[in-house]
Amino acid sequence: MLNRLLVFHHTVDSFNCVTLDLENFSGTEDQFLVELVAIIEVSRVNSRKLIWVTLRDALTRFIPICLKHGFTFHSCRDSATRLVLKLQEDAYVPFYPTHTVGVGGFVLCDGQLLCVQGHSASSSPKLPGGTVDLGEKIADAVIREVYEETGVSCEFSSVLGFSTRFPTALGYTDIYFVCELTALNRDISITDTEEIKHAFWMDIDQYLNGGQVSAFNRHIAEMSMQRLGLTQVSQDSYKDPFAKQEIFWTNA
Repeated sequence: MLNRLLVFHHTVDSFNCVTLDLENFSGTEDQFLVELVAIIEVSRVNSRKLIWVTLRDALTRFIPICLKHGFTFHSCRDSATRLVLKLQEDAYVPFYPTHTVGVGGFVLCDGQLLCVQGHSASSSPKLPGGTVDLGEKIADAVIREVYEETGVSCEFSSVLGFSTRFPTALGYTDIYFVCELTALNRDISITDTEEIKHAFWMDIDQYLNGGQVSAFNRHIAEMSMQRLGLTQVSQDSYKDPFAKQEIFWTNA
């Protein structure tokens, strides 16, 4: 009887967890309720561990039904909300992303450091940079951010170091990677005018000793001057299904 009720498309992964595929579901709330109860019962009979469901756009109207039947919120992105139901007490629910990743470009050319300043009155000179987009490599992100904020094209050299900060405004831990870049030009042309008011080349001695720079940013620059960074490792012979993977390793 239960199998005849099921029209939800679903898969079972290698961890014995069920994922519902509702992309083509266009039923009513009553139909959703009947099928949800059925898939829960069948999953319990088959000793599944979790049930995952992602509700997009109009399907978010089914959230109250899921919550009433034991699902809890897991994560949310754009117009999609993901919920999960634990079917076994000791089932492990992977946690949602807890970190954001930022990058800063250390670009030193002829004794001058590439710097930016924001629009606020308290903004002081700092390294250009920003947030790594979803699926973006660190090396690509720092080159992109430096170009958007200064107009200076660069080549990636190495990861010089990183820091973490918690909490941030969104409650995440922020990881900040400082990367050494080589400038391919010196012409300033700001694209990201909403965030950046000024971009300029500043004598490194003035940056380190002039008193205009925050203690954190000055310390970052002082350490970056040592140039003992991690360079990218070629992956030509490294077989891995994750095409966007990056490897950085010491060159000391």
